This record gives sequence, C-alpha cells and structure tokens, in this order.
Amino acid sequence: MGYLGVLAALLIGGIALYVWYRLHQSIVQNESLDLTSPRKSRDGANTSLEMFIAAYRRGEVAVDGASAVAKTAESAPDVPAATAPVRREQFLGGAVKLAFFLCKAGLKDHHVFAHVQLARLSATGISDAALAQRSIDLLVCNSEMSAIAAIDVIGPEGGTSDTQKVDYLRLMGIRYLRLSARSLPKPEEIRALLYRM
Repeated sequence: MGYLGVLAALLIGGIALYVWYRLHQSIVQNESLDLTSPRKSRDGANTSLEMFIAAYRRGEVAVDGASAVAKTAESAPDVPAATAPVRREQFLGGAVKLAFFLCKAGLKDHHVFAHVQLARLSATGISDAALAQRSIDLLVCNSEMSAIAAIDVIGPEGGTSDTQKVDYLRLMGIRYLRLSARSLPKPEEIRALLYRM
C-alpha cells in the first residue's frame, strides 16, 4: 500500500511540474514578443516616435530645419480612381472568331490559340521591346504543341504587312498567313494553306 501512495504522489508531482513548465514557457514567450514588437511598446513616446519615422519614410512628413511639417493634401498628386474591371462578353469577335472556328474545323488534330504575343514564341526572348509586344491573331500548333503557323486576319480596309513581324516569324520557321476577312478560306482549304511548299 505504501508503494502505491509514493507512485501516486510522483505522478501528481510530475503533472504539476509539467503544467508549471508550460505556463512558464508561455509567459516567457509573450514577454519576448512584447519586447521585439514595436507596436506593443509599453512607452507611449517610443510608439509616437516609431509612427513619425514610418510616416517620414512614406513621405507623409517633410522636415524643415528643426520642425516637422506635415504635407498638405493639395501637394499630393492627383491619382485617378481605380475602376473595376469589366469582363468581355466575347473574347474573340468578328472575323477573328470566324477564322478560329474555321481552323478548329479544318485542323482537328491541331491546337489553335488566339492573341499570342511574339515574345511568347521565342525561348530566348526578343531584344526589341516594341516587337515583343506585337501579337498575332491566331497561332496554330501541331499535336506536339510546336508552332507551325501564325495567322493575322485583315479587315475590309486591308493594311500594310508588318515586315518586322514577318521576318521574325520566318527566322523562327513559322509560316505567316494574312487572311482577308472578306474571303476566308473553307475549313478543308486551311491545311493546304499551312502545309503548302
């Protein structure tokens, strides 16, 4: 019976020691957070000094000699109000949409992408930033996702060909087609246009 009493006392003592240790750790951890956190400073002067320094770094306060003067709202530049984005009803429209569906119908074993920037076609990038921002209306890839043709759909007014774009695509081995919106080819003619010699 004496052994059971000693064993019970050791168990209760161990539990009490564990609870005391956990309580001590939480108190020490909270005190170290208070010391390192600038927002939880116990001294009001330190907090106001830290707030002043933060405002100075943001440019909200200008220092003239020994006095600090806050910037006025009139000196702040006018920032246009942010407008909420509005989703397009149709990502593709008009002749480009029709050309997309013609390519999909005539090239069932190919993939067609719309509005692709030229910079996305090169693994090394383009040194000319203006050329890199230009895009093509449709990009046709084979079943291995390798680009084989770039298509621009030209409106009824026509327009001159972009020689830089044509030369860049030719250097990369991608066929470039300019299709007229007035006379788009039939789906069965698309493959012959892409793979003609």
